[in-house]
Amino acid sequence: MKTAIIVSGGDAPGINAAIEAYARLAQEGGDQVVGAQDGFAGLLAGRLTELDRALLTRLSGAGGSILRSSREPVLGQSDAGDRLRAAMRAKEIDNLLVFGGDGSLKHVLPRLESWGAPCVALPTTIDNDVAGTDYTLGHDSACNYALWAADGIRATASALPGRIFMLETLGGHSGYLALAIAYANGADAVLLPEYDFDLDWLAGHLRLVVERAGYALVTLCEFVPGINSIVDEIPRRCGIRVRYTALGHAQRGADTSHYDRRVARDMSGLAWRALKDGLRLGTLVMRDGALSLREGQMPQADKPPPDYALYARINGL
Repeated sequence: MKTAIIVSGGDAPGINAAIEAYARLAQEGGDQVVGAQDGFAGLLAGRLTELDRALLTRLSGAGGSILRSSREPVLGQSDAGDRLRAAMRAKEIDNLLVFGGDGSLKHVLPRLESWGAPCVALPTTIDNDVAGTDYTLGHDSACNYALWAADGIRATASALPGRIFMLETLGGHSGYLALAIAYANGADAVLLPEYDFDLDWLAGHLRLVVERAGYALVTLCEFVPGINSIVDEIPRRCGIRVRYTALGHAQRGADTSHYDRRVARDMSGLAWRALKDGLRLGTLVMRDGALSLREGQMPQADKPPPDYALYARINGL
């Protein structure tokens, strides 16, 4: 059996660990593995790399991906199916292992199924916004990176009180990541794209927190509506200085946590066995802490909004 590994869309911590685990299983089972550079565009162009096990082992805990990704929509081209089948035949590739987030799982997997390309997908995004699974690889590592930053903010906030601190996370238009971080770091408020908020309420709430505790910590998602005006408006409305920290893409490139390394290895083991057994299409999903293989396509609907009860609890609503 020969598998081509493809990273589709954004990178996330845990990809390297999963690639290394799959390559190890394949080698021990007498199978071959190659990696496509530049996602599906690289596969169609024949840019395949022999995976160096020694290098993979050294980089298995690092963030990012040893295989370059790509958002180039090559699979939407009219001849993409024919080109994909031709590329797989030319390189004697039997099946695909695909890392991807919400967009990849919704749009890529149906095409692969219709073209007869056997594939197992690993939900991989720090945003944890994929419908059909409770968890996506990389989420825990991104949370841990943010908690490290929050701890540093609290240290300086305690040493020099009288300020409001805001910690901006990644997450796109989904608040799952920001909400998880806010709850774990004991934030005094959390702002998410899915839920509206009132600036006067926020300013009054934070003023009371600062009076009581000496400082306030807000966690907010990068695509909260009106985010650019918050830094100016909150001091104007409550008379307290704001210090803003944006984690940016360093969060997506965080080192891989213990939990994500475990999940990566478990996912890779299930994927290798499924492809070895001849599965045509499937995705690794987690429900109630247990991993399983979902055969066929993933749900096309969006994941429900983040837990409003937890959002309200953090904000004291």
